[in-house]
Amino acid sequence: MGEVYRARDTRLNRPVAIKFLSPDLADPAGRRRFQREAQMASALNHPHIVTVYDVGEVEDRQYLVMEFADAGTLRDWTRHSMRSWRSVIEILLGVADGLSKAHEAGILHRDIKPENILVTGDRYAKLADFGLAKVSGGAPSEITRTLTAGNTRGGMIVGTIGYMSPEQASGEPLDARSDIFSFGAVLYELLSGHRPFSGSTDLEVLQKVIHDQPQPLGGDVPAEVRMVVEKALEKDRANRYQSMRDMAGDLRRVSRPSGEAAKPAGTHRRSWLLATAALALVAGGFGFWRLRSGAVRVPKIRSVAVLPLQNLSGDPNQEFFSDGATEELISTLGQIHAFEKVISRTSVMRYKGSSKSLPQIARELGVDAVVEGSIERSAGRIRIRAELIDASDTQLWSRQYDRKGGDLLGLEAEVASAIAHEIRLQVTPQENARLARERKINPAAQEEYLLGKYLGSRALNPENRREAIRHFEKAIEIQRDFAAPYAGLTSAWVQLETIGGAGFQEGMAAVRSSALRAIELDPDLSDAHLAMSTVAGKDKDYPGMITELERAIALDPNNADAHLSYGAVLVVLGRSAEAIPEIERAAALDPLSPTIQGVAGGRLCLARRWDLAAPRLRRSIELDPQNPGAYNLLAETYEMTGNLPEALRLQQEAERLGGIHYAPEVGRLHALLGHRREALYVLQRVTKPGALTSVANADFELALLYFALKDRDHGFEQLTKAMNVRPDLYSYIKDEARFDSIRSDSRFQGLLRRFGPPKQP
Repeated sequence: MGEVYRARDTRLNRPVAIKFLSPDLADPAGRRRFQREAQMASALNHPHIVTVYDVGEVEDRQYLVMEFADAGTLRDWTRHSMRSWRSVIEILLGVADGLSKAHEAGILHRDIKPENILVTGDRYAKLADFGLAKVSGGAPSEITRTLTAGNTRGGMIVGTIGYMSPEQASGEPLDARSDIFSFGAVLYELLSGHRPFSGSTDLEVLQKVIHDQPQPLGGDVPAEVRMVVEKALEKDRANRYQSMRDMAGDLRRVSRPSGEAAKPAGTHRRSWLLATAALALVAGGFGFWRLRSGAVRVPKIRSVAVLPLQNLSGDPNQEFFSDGATEELISTLGQIHAFEKVISRTSVMRYKGSSKSLPQIARELGVDAVVEGSIERSAGRIRIRAELIDASDTQLWSRQYDRKGGDLLGLEAEVASAIAHEIRLQVTPQENARLARERKINPAAQEEYLLGKYLGSRALNPENRREAIRHFEKAIEIQRDFAAPYAGLTSAWVQLETIGGAGFQEGMAAVRSSALRAIELDPDLSDAHLAMSTVAGKDKDYPGMITELERAIALDPNNADAHLSYGAVLVVLGRSAEAIPEIERAAALDPLSPTIQGVAGGRLCLARRWDLAAPRLRRSIELDPQNPGAYNLLAETYEMTGNLPEALRLQQEAERLGGIHYAPEVGRLHALLGHRREALYVLQRVTKPGALTSVANADFELALLYFALKDRDHGFEQLTKAMNVRPDLYSYIKDEARFDSIRSDSRFQGLLRRFGPPKQP
């Protein structure tokens, strides 16, 4: 029906897809159908329905501008991904929710098939192509075409042969149950690897759709799942699921690990709690039951994870707000010292859109309970629904809040206080005062701040960080006394300077001024003290750095970044025995973050604890197999434990993934293995004009290669050049094991004296 191009929206700096109506379909009927696709899709705001951003016409050709899904269609996903029955349900559950939303709006899709379901890189499926959709109960469509294998040709039936329902194949009036049949056909195909109905001709397929039953699914699919599919594929629509919501609910329940957890949440919990409460009363109680509510006394909850709040606004462009609210709630709960562990944002965001059961998530994160809920922003107000559910899938607490749009921070504090009170946590007077204080935040400033945080959590590249900086600066421009954007600025500038997107002086000047202003406005902001510790570290003021980090941790004992930085400075000061628990604490607070696991591994390498570093780095690679830095550091653990061939293999993988930045390390290992010709070839490549000019710390890496080639003169020339640009590299070279071969050289000692702190603490 169309030609689709990948493009970039230059105003909002995002990738989009532009779909042009094919010239051979540009008759009046085709143009109306194309226009209807835009109207239908834009009327449905749902995270699992492809968003239409714009519609127009250029040079007499109609076009749609839509969000870009970067992993192709569901058909592509089946070719390139392992397909367990659970993963199939997991990826289709969101589509089921989106289709349910369409049905509730009175819209029938009428062409559910793998080619019309798009997949993003993080396995987020979205329903697309509403070209055949119609309003339920409306007049018949003027367009009567049959789609086969993704192609369109004239015919009397609307839909795609092989996925249409029996009533669709017979040309009868349709309702939502027809889409349910088509969805069941897609589910069957993904579970079995073949279509439920096939034949040598279209007519034969149509006959099978109307009269024949598909082959039973194999024994590797659980019986409960087979029953859901069979019910969706009933020939008589009266025997099918009567709503998509019912089918989605059954899919969620059967995908849970245990039959007990799979029962409907509301009826199961309520009846079970009432029954056990009654038994307890009969038995005498012993004070174990809270009789006022009929619920079990709350078990000991000392660790918690806040799952991503569901965006109920209906607008995918508001995901930044729901993600930001999730992060603010995590931060607020983290300030309560009685919690032994509040899982960091990076780890919980991996469960966004996941259909995993709550007990499974709790086990994977190592927590006693999870908080889940939703957030909606409309008409200048914010509504949050939050539930606290323990690791056995028992609801402990549930509440809904409604506030004015500028009071998100106060609302998060109220939710955190209620949770702490519910599970009988001891909240100190100081913590109560911080949670209860009034915050008057301009809604526009709050939105810019959350946009900055959202962009700061995206891929670590200069473009994202500079865009985040612009939003933080806009928030400050709107409200000068809002402390949080100043702290956000510090983090964004540190990251930008670290990856080479800003000069050292430019970056540190911005970090220093914004961190000082954040602390001036809010001395109790943990991230502001973390930023000041970075400034102190760049100044090699290690006592000042420790003071700031201890204050950051005192304010938020669950701040993973603060624990990681504290461990790093303790390593620099030679206090490795104290450093290791801090590094391990950071890794436990963010167990599913490949970055945190990788950085923790790097800090353990500096502490020369190769035995502890290697598992962290392997875990980082397991979480993100495309992360070259983790391979680079893991290679160091093999090098230092005597396995140079494996170290070389890992460094070559780092170069394959990360490019020429990692080539000097490959050359260095060739030199250590006696492969001088290969090492010199690498040296020739990386010293070509422009080869490493855009790479941060290029001179540092070249110095190591020269030292391995036993060319100390060039090595010290490069190392001195690196230190002149980045004086803070002192903290790395001071104890870095790769410099052991030249540590006794007077030139090395001279660099330590020149760039080290004026007075050791």
